[in-house]
Amino acid sequence: MLAGQILGARLGARMVLTKGQQLIRPMIVAVSLLMSIKLIYDNHGAAIAHWLAVWL
Repeated sequence: MLAGQILGARLGARMVLTKGQQLIRPMIVAVSLLMSIKLIYDNHGAAIAHWLAVWL
């Protein structure tokens, strides 16, 4: 795990320095969207699955 964290931190820092805002802003939006979808599914997954089963 230590090696993965070191490698990820170095690669992430290098990407931020080279790509800057062009990379970070869309990545933050995408990760936030995915986290929101996961939280909604975790809290209401059964209701969503039931609703989809009725409509499909």
